[in-house]
Amino acid sequence: MADAVLMVTTKGYGKVVSPTEFKQQKRGGKGIIGFKVTEDSGPVAATAHVVLGEGERVLVTTAGGRAIMTPVDDISVRSRTAGGVKIIDVADGDCVVSVII
Repeated sequence: MADAVLMVTTKGYGKVVSPTEFKQQKRGGKGIIGFKVTEDSGPVAATAHVVLGEGERVLVTTAGGRAIMTPVDDISVRSRTAGGVKIIDVADGDCVVSVII
């Protein structure tokens, strides 16, 4: 069982990242890239702390009312700057608005 960070974009892409991939920033730091944002993926809508291997599930909801519940363990573990995998199909004009663990 390992701690991880779940990131989900507005267009339904997501990934799980190890928290050790994020170095600690000191005063004056300008941030760290956490997701490779493209026109297809969109910006990050939500992040959440998850524990892998415990059977946690995530509920992803869109503004249009669509929702999907999926096990966190089924979402790919990827590097900090990599793109994600499709978690939910989002229609044109719709976007992910919430992620609940």
